Amino acid sequence: LRKVDGEVRLSEDEVAWLLTDGVDYFTPELREGYHRIEADFHADAFRKNRDPWSAVNASSHYRKCRESKTAESILSSIDTAGLKSRKLKSALCTTHGGAKRDLRKYEEALDLGAQAHQMTPLDFRPCTLLGAVNMEIGQLQLGQSWFDKAVERGFSEKQVDRELRSIFMRLEKPKQEALRNHLLSIDSHRYSWAKRKSGKQ
Repeated sequence: LRKVDGEVRLSEDEVAWLLTDGVDYFTPELREGYHRIEADFHADAFRKNRDPWSAVNASSHYRKCRESKTAESILSSIDTAGLKSRKLKSALCTTHGGAKRDLRKYEEALDLGAQAHQMTPLDFRPCTLLGAVNMEIGQLQLGQSWFDKAVERGFSEKQVDRELRSIFMRLEKPKQEALRNHLLSIDSHRYSWAKRKSGKQ
């Protein structure tokens, strides 16, 4: 707590402890502070070395501390056309698409996700982005198919369920109702949490 209050980076061992034995102490406020410090560190590194991977790391952390607009600004400054690594270009498109999703710029998020998937078709990350965005805009069958593709590429069903629950909790009521019906039609036991949230027995 003293480190985060003083804007000092936590060590790998400290973060590992917070994610395991100390998870009860890793409050939302502490998580946000940790991610903001990490984001600023990687953003400073990017400004100094112009290494796009630093921008990817910065974006990931900015998104986790509700600073997606800052992530979008950093990523928009990178010209991906001159980059040779498909993996790097895909990572940039995916995290940029994630920032666009956070800001509800869904069409741009879908376009970036599609670019990332085209560059790295065996990577689950673009699939999860496309799955999440489609679910949020109400394209439920298409979103489900992208999540299925993500599972085929190594994303676990448990992670999909966690993502779906997070999406469900953030949706407005009409879209939440549609997603509830969609999930319960697939597996009422697996998605029983959606049923409970509706107040149904």
